[in-house]
Amino acid sequence: MNILEFGSLDPMAPLDDLEPLLDLVGDARVVAIGESAHHVREFYLLRHRLLRLLVERRGFTVYALEAPYTDAHAIDAWVRGGPGTVEQVASSGIDHGMGDCREMHDLLRWMRAHERPLRFAGCLAGAPRTALREVAAHMKQADPDAFPLAERAFRLAGGEREVPSMKAVLDHARRPAEAQDELTLAISRLLARMETMAGYQRGQGRAAEHAAAFQHLRNAWYLDLGYRDLGGRGLAVGTACLDAFGAESVLRLVEDGARVVVATHNTHIRKTVIQHEGDFGLFPQGYHLDQALGRDYVAIAATSLGGRTSAGRVAPDHPLGFEAADADLPPPAEGCVETVFDGRAPLAIADLREQDPAAFTRIRMLDYFMDVPVARAFDAVACVPETRPV
Repeated sequence: MNILEFGSLDPMAPLDDLEPLLDLVGDARVVAIGESAHHVREFYLLRHRLLRLLVERRGFTVYALEAPYTDAHAIDAWVRGGPGTVEQVASSGIDHGMGDCREMHDLLRWMRAHERPLRFAGCLAGAPRTALREVAAHMKQADPDAFPLAERAFRLAGGEREVPSMKAVLDHARRPAEAQDELTLAISRLLARMETMAGYQRGQGRAAEHAAAFQHLRNAWYLDLGYRDLGGRGLAVGTACLDAFGAESVLRLVEDGARVVVATHNTHIRKTVIQHEGDFGLFPQGYHLDQALGRDYVAIAATSLGGRTSAGRVAPDHPLGFEAADADLPPPAEGCVETVFDGRAPLAIADLREQDPAAFTRIRMLDYFMDVPVARAFDAVACVPETRPV
């Protein structure tokens, strides 16, 4: 197996030693860089360093983070020179507190200062409330007849009440089935309305505005259905709808000519179906991207040999709906891909493209090991000696 070793995780270190990694990337239009857990310092640094490489040596233009699609627009505006502070936009535009650390702020500052214009995107379906606010604002001007329906959907989704995303999932599950159905119906009617109005809006010179509002609406639609899936009232399972929207948002960027660095969890970037006994249909974001792009999609998982991690747990009574607790990492176990690394270099990346698909059956997930056909799920695995939560 070809294992590349690099001398630094410092995002601002010279890039020349990373040049061999470009052979792995090739001419890909989307490169996904994963993580085994959120809120981990070394994974922030890894992504920043590889983003620099891909921007400066391969011309990548967009950083698409696991952040709410609609809320992330404010970060994109800031990166392009807009008002506010990095602390403000990162905290409001990136969910689960993942924007509230120096490492994320440093990455965004670098993007803003770069001589070549860069874009920031959220590739996670965010709260229906915020997406439907954008839809209602658009329809008030562009489609007054449908505006009352858009405003009603916005109120049904929570209106102006600020609710963290995990809390919103739990709140939705507590709603009576009739109330859930009322919101789903309103969003579906809005989708049909916007589909039928596309030609008219194009004729009025509002094609771009219509397309932007329509994508906000699809965000709300996917997440509403995702809530139903997570609550046991849907057809798919788990995060299937959220992953589908994440892939769709990235593919729209590619269609517009962008080359995209995707930064989401290892579970989302994998190319293989997540199969649980008795369930089918949980296709990760990476599965959709691989099916659409083939060799133009490269997935690099990220893991570590030891240290500590942040292990989030659902907590209904917590203000955020979840709580993050530090946890020790168990040593590499039999069958896991971590066993191929020796930990001598600050960063090592194993190229899995020619590896036996059955060689490794597990990779880190939070503070345990996840079953996955590693060499089929990922093109490469990046490993650091130790991690620690931010």
